[in-house]
Amino acid sequence: MPSLARRAVNPTYALVAALAAFGGSPLAAQSDPFELPAGVTAQSVRPDDGPRLSEIAVDGRTRGRMVTVAGSGRELTIDADEARAAGLPVPEGASGPIKLSALRLYEWNFDSLRQRLAVKLFREGEGANLKDFAATAQGASESRPLLALRVDYDLTATIAQRRSSAGGLVSATLVYGNFALNSSARATSDPQVGSPALLRLDTAARLAVPERGMAATLGDFVSAGSQGQRAVRMAGVQLASDFDLRPDLVTVPLPGFAGSVAVPTTIDVLTNDQRYQLGEIEPGEFTVRNVPSQPGRGEASVILLDALGREVVQTARFYVSSALLAPGTTGYAVNAGFVRRRYGFASTDYGQFAATAYLRRGLSPFLTVEASGEWTHGVSNGGVRGDYVLAKVALATIEARISRDSGAGTGTLVHAALESIGRKLGGSIRATLPSANYRDVATRLGDDPPPREYAAQFFYRFTPDTDVQLSYARQEYRSLRPERVQDRISEVLNANFRTRLSSRATFFAGGGIRRGNSGTALSAALGLSLSLGGRTNAGAYASYDDGRLAGGATYARDAQQDGEIGYRGAVNLTETSQRLSAGATWRNRRILLDGQIEEVDGVFAGRANARGTLLVAGGTVFARNQTGGSYALVRTGKVGGIPITRENVEVGVTSDNGLLLVQDIPAQATIKIDVKADKLPADALVRETTHFIRVPRRAVSLVEIETLRFRPVLRKLVNAAGVPLEAGLPVRALPSGETTIVGFDGMAEINAGADDARLTVGHPGRTCAVELTGVPLEDRSDAPLTCRAFVIAASDAESVEPASRTKSRQRRRGAAVALSSP
Repeated sequence: MPSLARRAVNPTYALVAALAAFGGSPLAAQSDPFELPAGVTAQSVRPDDGPRLSEIAVDGRTRGRMVTVAGSGRELTIDADEARAAGLPVPEGASGPIKLSALRLYEWNFDSLRQRLAVKLFREGEGANLKDFAATAQGASESRPLLALRVDYDLTATIAQRRSSAGGLVSATLVYGNFALNSSARATSDPQVGSPALLRLDTAARLAVPERGMAATLGDFVSAGSQGQRAVRMAGVQLASDFDLRPDLVTVPLPGFAGSVAVPTTIDVLTNDQRYQLGEIEPGEFTVRNVPSQPGRGEASVILLDALGREVVQTARFYVSSALLAPGTTGYAVNAGFVRRRYGFASTDYGQFAATAYLRRGLSPFLTVEASGEWTHGVSNGGVRGDYVLAKVALATIEARISRDSGAGTGTLVHAALESIGRKLGGSIRATLPSANYRDVATRLGDDPPPREYAAQFFYRFTPDTDVQLSYARQEYRSLRPERVQDRISEVLNANFRTRLSSRATFFAGGGIRRGNSGTALSAALGLSLSLGGRTNAGAYASYDDGRLAGGATYARDAQQDGEIGYRGAVNLTETSQRLSAGATWRNRRILLDGQIEEVDGVFAGRANARGTLLVAGGTVFARNQTGGSYALVRTGKVGGIPITRENVEVGVTSDNGLLLVQDIPAQATIKIDVKADKLPADALVRETTHFIRVPRRAVSLVEIETLRFRPVLRKLVNAAGVPLEAGLPVRALPSGETTIVGFDGMAEINAGADDARLTVGHPGRTCAVELTGVPLEDRSDAPLTCRAFVIAASDAESVEPASRTKSRQRRRGAAVALSSP
């Protein structure tokens, strides 16, 4: 039973006692101070239920404005306009007091003592109830472009008994961030007839705009267009979408789910035999987007498990295809310029002006439409196309084009296709039917008109490691110059079988028949591929082709990492000849060298190849064994030997001059560059270790990691009279900006590894300086350092310190310090 003391501190009992004291007789008050007076009930002392102001918190967030409430319990009301302003789901047109119990709220609670109303809403597919597989935690990242010259090369020399030659391809690019100026050329000592020994290939300037997913090119380019347009080499201007600039953008429609739950629930997604745990969702509506899926037909299931253990499974079918665009996504290209002729034979052979364009947009997850057109003198061509998902099991494509040629007149082209790809069974059929008078820009410039085509392909997977494929294709050529085409009609029927015999062996077999104007031919082949572990593999095959038998075997050990040596050998035999070959590859960090020797029917030949990249950036020349990719130049001041990691994988240490070129940086992706703190040199101090960077495609970005040598020494500081400086005076080292204070007896700690030239001691208006140039700080000498007076104004005090050091000190307040112990 509660004690009297506890009853006394209870507000209700205290109120009753007060009423008893005023309303009862003195004798009664003295005999029993807690006796209720006559007529006092719980209702008579209940708080006022009239309108009053209350604080409101919605989903844990307190609103800035109070609301008017009235009543109590289930009868509690709130002003409709104020509730609407606070974010509550008030019916349209409602005004005045409205019961909270009449609103669609997950839960609410009113604290009359604190005058606080706490409301929790049902979710509407946002916040914790939005699960997007494509969403990435893109934190702050830096992109510091660096002007660089990149030279990619691929050089080859061949020696044979009858002929020797040397040549190569060279591509030079001046790059700064998203801008690149490129020119490529080919050189050979044995050019083809009509082609020079030194041949220019392409020259172009390209500017990428990642925020808009587009790029502009001025110079030589290959026209970008729809699937129904044939590409043409031009010199002019190109403006085109480039989805590779937006790795965060999902351009293909992927499956998703939407639903609602009444209580807190955990949600999982099952697709492609993988189960993804997405965590807990709150009561209300939920949305799951961009579920990872393989192309073709598929199913995905969402599994809901509530707090009572009840499980609900929802399954949805879908069809995924790269031919579709996500709703609202637009692909486009505009190409205009002079047509490049005799590419690979002449450096500057340009013809007539031409222009092409296309626009492609996803209207829904099931429909993508497209319009395109092209023009040059004497011909114009335009068309429309649509890709549509049928019943979530197949993709249908239909395209219609019309052309008008000054010589051939009006022509048409119709293209239709149907595909359905599944995990076990799939296939596709397509037909392209141009009329006799159909022309496009490529035809006008000298190419043959598009052929009439029929094609079909089917496959069946018995198991994930065993499948069979059937394919058929028929092409009917309509060359404007009959001497170009030997077979005006070509038909090919092929069948292929593949199965994995073990974890190391794969068997394949195939056969086919081809028919043309020149006759009919049969072919067959079978082979065995062996994986011998690691980077070693071998294989053997035998074939039959129109009466000719052949066979061969290979053995290879690849050079996959820097410093490795690879080698290979092969033998090929036919009924009338033989060929033996052997080669070796050496992969160095700076260059890749490859050589091969072969013998064909007693005739020997040799080939040597060197390829890689030379990169001039940050005042240094770097060499790498591969072309392409993006780079990050890490600079650790003048301190070498600092271990650097990319995405927590160590990629090397900085050189003696504090530089390291990190390659294989994915373009436009956020990548973490860090310092491996447990391998730091004993005297190295790194103020900021982690950097998140984004590097444009094939560009170079600078990563500054502020690092210095830390070798502290104690030296006595004295004035011109030889008297030790007083304790507590501030000391600043220049140009590093390091600060300390003078200790007792004039002793001060100096970092001998910073290579500072001067110390400034004191406050503005009363300052002295110690010259450190030429002073051997680490010779363990007890000789004091003399501080000679000079005057520095207060307004100039901060200018003594470089701006970079001021910024670094500001960053240092929230940065981790990585310091290894000797």
